[in-house]
Amino acid sequence: MRHIRAVPLQEADERFGVRSLFHLDGIDDAEVVVFTGDTTLESLPLDFSELDSWSGLTKTHPDAFRGVVVDGDLTVTEWITNWDTDFGPFLLVRGDVRAKSLATSGSEILIEGDLEVAQTLAGFYNHGHTVIKGDTRAEVVLTSQHLSEFHGRLTAELCVAGKFLRVADPARVQVNGWEGHVHDLRGDILPSLGSASTRALRALDPDFRDLDRRPLLKAIEAGRSLLRAPGPPRATPDGPRTPAEAIRDILRLAGSREQDRWDDGFVVGEGKDDVFEVFYCEANEPDDPPAPGAPEVLDPAAELLRYAGALTAAGYRVAADPHDAEVLLVRR
Repeated sequence: MRHIRAVPLQEADERFGVRSLFHLDGIDDAEVVVFTGDTTLESLPLDFSELDSWSGLTKTHPDAFRGVVVDGDLTVTEWITNWDTDFGPFLLVRGDVRAKSLATSGSEILIEGDLEVAQTLAGFYNHGHTVIKGDTRAEVVLTSQHLSEFHGRLTAELCVAGKFLRVADPARVQVNGWEGHVHDLRGDILPSLGSASTRALRALDPDFRDLDRRPLLKAIEAGRSLLRAPGPPRATPDGPRTPAEAIRDILRLAGSREQDRWDDGFVVGEGKDDVFEVFYCEANEPDDPPAPGAPEVLDPAAELLRYAGALTAAGYRVAADPHDAEVLLVRR
């Protein structure tokens, strides 16, 4: 059962001290949504217009609800999201929070207990902030120009620090992959955490490696993990394959590395008259010096021989480009 009611901001401040916790200057007559006791919800929209209609409450003041207080633990089956980068209702939870994902932009969030999200904790843009007083666990923690403070233990597969991620105690951080610098609560860089390399972003699904806010929020609300699916690439995925994609599948399954932002590898060029160019190419953003755990340096000539062997074995005709010995011409 949801024990929910609209409370005048002055009453919410007297009970929970919200004016001292959030930026509410110049607001006197607005109201706040208050849940009393432990609360379970399917989802929680932290945008002003959506929160008003979602709550089902009748307001006595025309202004939108300024925030949400949960005086207990909060369990959300799906997501807590805030899309507006400039503004958003605050969220104060006086207990623990469990959700599939939590993503905010302009909202200010304070969780006084622990936070456990099955998938993603994300913060976008610098008008909001997220503070977790207890322990935090997530698959992915992503900050992008959004101040995020972790006062307790932090456990995650991947953390994208975005220069605004702060932790109270580095000894209580267990993260398998870092992108970006990490700071203490004063804002000083912690040399023992973080990474100057962006290579850890390879753990993300390729759809999300650009860290674009709107696609990420859509994926979060769809219940989609941001991590790359485990296992080898599929040679015969659902749907028809283009000839270039079929060539890529053969090279991947033969163990050849595909060129991307971080690693040297093969490229399959656009086809012309059913002939495709296959060549070796250097990374767009190589680590200099190489990051710990980076793949071994490849020999371009040896890689071309591997490409030719794999494609010939798969029934393709392969020849060197007469105008460029470092390019293979591939056709059925």
